[in-house]
Amino acid sequence: MRFETPTEQFLEAVSVAARFAERRPNLAVLGSILLVAENGTVLLRATNLECGVEMSLPAKVGTAGVVAVPAPILLGFLSNTKSKTISVELKGEVLRVEAEGSSASIKTIPHEDFPLLPRVSASTSFSIKAQDLVRAIRSVAYCASLSAIKPELQSVLLFGEAGKLTAVATDSFRLAERSVALKSQGSVAPLLLPARNAGELLRILEGVSGEVEVYYNENQLSTQAEHIYYTSRLLDGSFPNYKQIIPNSFSTEAVVLREDLSGALKSLSIFADKFAQVSLSIEPAKKALQLSSRNPDVGEQTSALKATVEGDSVVVSFNGRYLADSLQSIAGDSVRLHSNGPGKPMLIKDAADASFLYLAMPMNR
Repeated sequence: MRFETPTEQFLEAVSVAARFAERRPNLAVLGSILLVAENGTVLLRATNLECGVEMSLPAKVGTAGVVAVPAPILLGFLSNTKSKTISVELKGEVLRVEAEGSSASIKTIPHEDFPLLPRVSASTSFSIKAQDLVRAIRSVAYCASLSAIKPELQSVLLFGEAGKLTAVATDSFRLAERSVALKSQGSVAPLLLPARNAGELLRILEGVSGEVEVYYNENQLSTQAEHIYYTSRLLDGSFPNYKQIIPNSFSTEAVVLREDLSGALKSLSIFADKFAQVSLSIEPAKKALQLSSRNPDVGEQTSALKATVEGDSVVVSFNGRYLADSLQSIAGDSVRLHSNGPGKPMLIKDAADASFLYLAMPMNR
């Protein structure tokens, strides 16, 4: 095998593929990147058996061939060269990589056992703008559970109906939902995409413009965008019927500037206790939102924010980090807070955008 390709494109592709290679693989081939050179292109493939990626790059191919090379070694060498082009040649069991002013000889791994990436039938698929899918997943993924006690909560739920794709994630303490437009009006069956794999999909699609095709079945989800193919297993399980816990009406509503709330929560975190507890008080008579935190070892702080308030007075304690997390998914200038009183969850929305909602459970201490 022998080929030559621009360093920048090759490095970018190797960087992506390396994230899918296992760091401490039981099988050496799973810690490698498969390179396939043929017909004027170089294909890179990597997988950890949970998810995988395949990318193709234009290249000047002198001799076709296939090789598996350890991902961290190849990435490490490429990351430290400033050469405009890279020349790669396989000699026996050694891959010779040459750049301007430097070269490396990398021991390869037998490639015969490298797994094929699953291909999902196009009969179950949908089209969506790549950046809309990125926005949907990014808006909710941070709410996925880190605990393996309930595997279905370690996922991002995706489903489609009435021309919208909805993404949802929860860890039982908070929940986020984002809806984006689908190209078609058809439905999409509920899909549980592991949160870690959803994060990798985000990174892949961040630089993609235009639309992405998403294929799925009961066990697998795959995407095809430009020159990148991505596939991930889906979790087998039932996501909680979260809609039944979202109230339809509220006794109190407050609208506050997003930047004011963000700044207050950031400052209050300095004085919060080990549970990150923040007390939130909505006061209609004062047209204000008051927040406070206290740590016996540090001190205490109170912040009062101007707000438009309707309904009853309410005082509720929340995990301040959870409240702050919701603001990363809100782009508007104002935030709308809905409450039904002490002990009840608070619904947080973008005052100007109904496509996102966030539900935070109160603290009982």
